[in-house]
Amino acid sequence: KKPDNKQKPKADPNKVYSAKIGNSFVQGNKNAKVTIIEWADYMWPHCRNAVSLMDEIMKKYPNDVKYVLKNGPRGNLDESNTKYTAALYAVAAGQQGKYFEMSHKMFDKSNNTKIKKDPGYAVEIAKELGLDIEQFKQDYKSAEVRALVAEEKQEFVNLGNQGMPRLGIPKFLINGKEPQGSRNLASYSAIIDAELKKK
Repeated sequence: KKPDNKQKPKADPNKVYSAKIGNSFVQGNKNAKVTIIEWADYMWPHCRNAVSLMDEIMKKYPNDVKYVLKNGPRGNLDESNTKYTAALYAVAAGQQGKYFEMSHKMFDKSNNTKIKKDPGYAVEIAKELGLDIEQFKQDYKSAEVRALVAEEKQEFVNLGNQGMPRLGIPKFLINGKEPQGSRNLASYSAIIDAELKKK
């Protein structure tokens, strides 16, 4: 019996997708053996739920894992889209070395609600982080910041071109492979430990 080509393709846990760190921001040991790349959207609750997981992983594997948080804002790359402006603000903070701090603040539920009502509230968060506000505003408008967000979003789209069956946010890759099953510390630790045992 011939296979039914109309069936949706299942994710292959062993398939390695091409995804480079590029100019994206990295947390942890840059020479770590395991690289976790996540594409996230600051305005999406499922991404907020993944924050504590990554905090736990980085605490458990301070030397063995590097974490790359890329922007995958849903919708158009247009300033009328709050998801896009939030990504720009995060990258703008990164120009002053506070990308992950800004990301954490924007994932916070209270701040998240305020940003949805007024994206400019990100400036208040930047003040809390001690950023140079004029520089922050300039960086938000800069071509460099916009280019990085667009590049990261395109990399996410390219995963589909490589045959990834489902492009949902958040999207994780561990050493290029998409983790299957539950998104929790135990299942991700098992994958990381297996990668660390490889030569």
